Amino acid sequence: MPSNCINGTVDPSTSKEFRSIVVSMDAPEITLGIFLLVGCCFSIVPQHIKILKTKSVVGLSFLWMFLGNMNQFSGFINMFILKFPQIQACGVLGFKECGPSLLSILQAFGIWLFSFPIYILYLIFVRNDLKFIEKNSVKDSPAARKEYRYAQLFFLILVMFLSSVTLVVGILVSDIVGPCSHPTYIFGYSMGMLSTIITFIQWSPQIYRTIRDKAVGSFSIIMLCIQGPGSLINLYFLVFVSKESVSTWLAYLCSSVQVFILLALLIFYDRRNKRIAKELKESSTEEQDIHSGSPNQSVLNYKETHPLLYTQSPPSPQQQNNNNNNNNNNNNNNNNNNNNNNNSPQSRNQGILNSAFNSSYHENDREEYSDKI
Repeated sequence: MPSNCINGTVDPSTSKEFRSIVVSMDAPEITLGIFLLVGCCFSIVPQHIKILKTKSVVGLSFLWMFLGNMNQFSGFINMFILKFPQIQACGVLGFKECGPSLLSILQAFGIWLFSFPIYILYLIFVRNDLKFIEKNSVKDSPAARKEYRYAQLFFLILVMFLSSVTLVVGILVSDIVGPCSHPTYIFGYSMGMLSTIITFIQWSPQIYRTIRDKAVGSFSIIMLCIQGPGSLINLYFLVFVSKESVSTWLAYLCSSVQVFILLALLIFYDRRNKRIAKELKESSTEEQDIHSGSPNQSVLNYKETHPLLYTQSPPSPQQQNNNNNNNNNNNNNNNNNNNNNNNSPQSRNQGILNSAFNSSYHENDREEYSDKI
C-alpha cells in the first residue's frame, strides 16, 4: 500500500504522478514569482549598506535578529519538507516543469540567506559602539557590555538551532524515514507553526526599542518601505498562485502586519525629530539673549520637553566677551536700580530668575551631550 505523501497525494514514483503534484503557472504568474524572489532578497541590502556605511548598530535589537533568523529558517524548512516531492520532480520532469513550483522555496531561502549576515555585522560593529560608550561615558557601560554578551550567547544558540534542524531534515527526507512518512509531515507542519508563533514576537523587541529610543537609529526605513508592500504581494503569491499550506503563509501574514507597524513608527519618529531639529535651529538667533541672562521661554520649554534633542553650540570668543560686557553692564544697572528702588521685590525676583536660569543652563550644557546619547 503506498504511503500518503504530505501534500495529500501518494508517494510519487512515475512521471504522471510527479506531474500531478507540481503547480502549473502561466507566464505572468512565473514573472511575478521571479520578481518577488529578486525583490525579497535585495530589499534587505539597504540594511547591510547602512551598517557598513555608519559602522554602527545603534538602534538594532539582537533579539529581533535572533527571532527573525529562527522565523525565516523555520519557514524555509516548512516549505522544503512540504514541497520535497516537487523538488524530486525536477530529477524526473526537468527544471522547466518543476521550476515554477519551487519559486516560493527559493524566496524563503533567499530572505533567510540575506538576513543572516545582519546578525554577523551586528556582532562586528557593536564593538565600535561599546568603545564610544566607554570613551565618552554617555551610557551605562556595564549594561552595554552585558547586552553584547547576551547577543553572542543568542548567536551561538541560533547556530546550534540551524545545525540541529538541518541534521534532522536530512534524516527525515532520506530513505531512513522517507519524505512522505507521517513523522516527516508532523515535523514539517510543526516548523510552519513554530515560524508563525515566532512571528508574533519577532518584531516586538524592535518595536519596543524604537518606542523607547524614539529614534530611527541604524534601522533602514528604505528596507521596510520595500518589504512592506512586497510582503503583501508575496502573501498573495503564496495563497493564490503557489497554493501553499496555511502553515506556510500564516507566518507571512503576521509578519506583514508587524512590518507596517514598525514602518509607521520609524517614519513618525524620523519626521518628528527632523521637525524639532529644524525648530531648534530657527531659534538659534536668540542665543545672545540666553547668554546675556535673559531667558527665552520657548527655548526653556524645548529643554524641558526634548532634553535629548536639545543641542546648544558654545559661544565664540567674541560673543563671550560681548556677553561678559553685557553682564557687567547689567550688574551695574541692577546695582543702581537697587539703590534707587530700595531693593524692590520685582528686582529681587528678576535676579533670582536670572541666577537660577544661568545655573541650570550651564549645568545642562555640561550634561547635554551625555543626555543626547
